[in-house]
Amino acid sequence: MKKIGFYACILSIALAVSFSSCAPSIRTSASWVNKEKIQPPYKSVFILVLTSNLQSKTILENDLATAATAKGLKAYKSVDVFGPVAGKEGLPIKETLMKKISDLGCETIFTVALVDKQSETRYVPGSSAMYSPYSYGGYGGMGMYGGFGGYYGYSTSIMYSPGYYTTDKIYFVEANLYDAKTEELLMTIQSKADNPSGIQKSSKEYTQTLIDEIESLKAAKK
Repeated sequence: MKKIGFYACILSIALAVSFSSCAPSIRTSASWVNKEKIQPPYKSVFILVLTSNLQSKTILENDLATAATAKGLKAYKSVDVFGPVAGKEGLPIKETLMKKISDLGCETIFTVALVDKQSETRYVPGSSAMYSPYSYGGYGGMGMYGGFGGYYGYSTSIMYSPGYYTTDKIYFVEANLYDAKTEELLMTIQSKADNPSGIQKSSKEYTQTLIDEIESLKAAKK
């Protein structure tokens, strides 16, 4: 019975770790829609990711444009219109930007920007299973382990895992939708990313969270 209880404990720990690892690293923390000013359906959007990292900018703009196109919008990316530049020094002045957006016939502007970044160090405690030796006797005097092999397998499965410190990276990202003519804010979605993985995966995950939230806001507006 003790052996069964031990493995049941290990299984429960494994399941807990498995489920926690499936938790999304990027999620919406707040959102708002200007119900008086927003007038869908829109047919076009200019996508502008504000970051000094050209790789992140390009990948995210590509994913956002793909999602917008799938929704029936004509999507324009800043990396295509103004070239592969990043950072404020590479962007045109506002008047040039707005004229280009107007010339393209874009009805809306969708921006994404990192608004805050935090680091939090926390202690992850060590873990081990409680050692409960089996009673000796039986099996020719070898005990319930059945010899060295049984004992070795059992003892190594309860080896102690020491605690350690880890630093979490937390990012706060804001996406805004503007009317291209009036420049009024139509929608804003704030997201929180905990220890995001590589940009390729994080970009797709973030894009999907935006799609889900926009659909939710559209449903609430009806």
